[in-house]
Amino acid sequence: MEEEAMKGASIHQLVHTLSYGDAISSEVLALNRAWRELGCSSEIVALHTHPRYHGKTKHFEWAQEQSPDTLVLHYSLGSPLNDLYRASTAKERVLIYHNITPPHWFRAVNPRVRRNIEAGIRDLEELCRLSDRIIADSPYNAGEIEAFGLTAEVLPLPIDPSRWTVSANPGIAAMLRADTRPHLLHVGRIAPNKRLEDLIKILFVLHTAFHKKAVLWLVGIDTDTELYGFALKRMAREFGLEDYVRFTGGLTDEEVRAFYQNSSIYLCMSEHEGYCYPVLEAMHFGLPVIAYDAGAIATTIGEGGLVVGTKDPGLLGALVAELLDDAELRADMIAAGRAQVAAASYERFRENVARLFRGDLRSGGRGDTATEVVR
Repeated sequence: MEEEAMKGASIHQLVHTLSYGDAISSEVLALNRAWRELGCSSEIVALHTHPRYHGKTKHFEWAQEQSPDTLVLHYSLGSPLNDLYRASTAKERVLIYHNITPPHWFRAVNPRVRRNIEAGIRDLEELCRLSDRIIADSPYNAGEIEAFGLTAEVLPLPIDPSRWTVSANPGIAAMLRADTRPHLLHVGRIAPNKRLEDLIKILFVLHTAFHKKAVLWLVGIDTDTELYGFALKRMAREFGLEDYVRFTGGLTDEEVRAFYQNSSIYLCMSEHEGYCYPVLEAMHFGLPVIAYDAGAIATTIGEGGLVVGTKDPGLLGALVAELLDDAELRADMIAAGRAQVAAASYERFRENVARLFRGDLRSGGRGDTATEVVR
């Protein structure tokens, strides 16, 4: 009934940058697909679009002429799109909150990024209050909205199988399979809040006491955080690990899939995550996960991996070594991870989208405040 009621509605999205491979962009594309499958007219408006997605977005000027049934703003930083959202005559405005990394993480790395984050924090409460509804992609993010005395409905991110129809890069897959050393993996931006230095410390313990040849792969870009990347490389040299800490830069889905499918363990020591999509992807591909309990990590992983409350490199190095050496424990973790991912299917996501964006959006908007939410 809800799907029938949605047919013919217009739902457009605003996202500052439609990137390749990041969590926000993955959700934007999954929503666009879901709405179109549900019979809606749906377009994506972005200020910047990755070349791979050329033709999938509309320009800012196009959006200024539109008055859709629902306008959705993906919120994670200050952006000119925030002004477009404010001025919109859409029947309903919906803000999807993806969290804002605290600016202090970038104080010594990039002042411009820090200023953009601060601008995003300043605008957040106002934009939430003028929204008809607020959605968050994790209970952790919803909790931050509650600090304003408002409520957000949670729409968890899905694993979209349409993204992973690609085959693993054969060269990288063959290289990893031929190299019998343990391969530790982290996927995500080279950013200070990710605390990648903690992974290097764990690798040092492994080399000192357990697995002398283990390799750490850091998959992700360092655009705007080059100073942090330089500091990590210097640290690796000082620890004598320059040949064992590998920075790949940005990779295609084919290349990332090869790492997910052929690495030994996925590690995450991040101290601020609004969702942490890569841990979900790692579990999807059968990779055991060990992650530090910060932000949304515990709810994203659930029972699918090991969530730890310590940063002690000695303890974590021993834990990684145990997981590398205990085949039964490893198999149990892989099974638990896949069970957790089953709850994040695209089909369930689409059902949730139909529930949240149902037919009454075409009757002139909800007309209530953001403190009320669809349950």
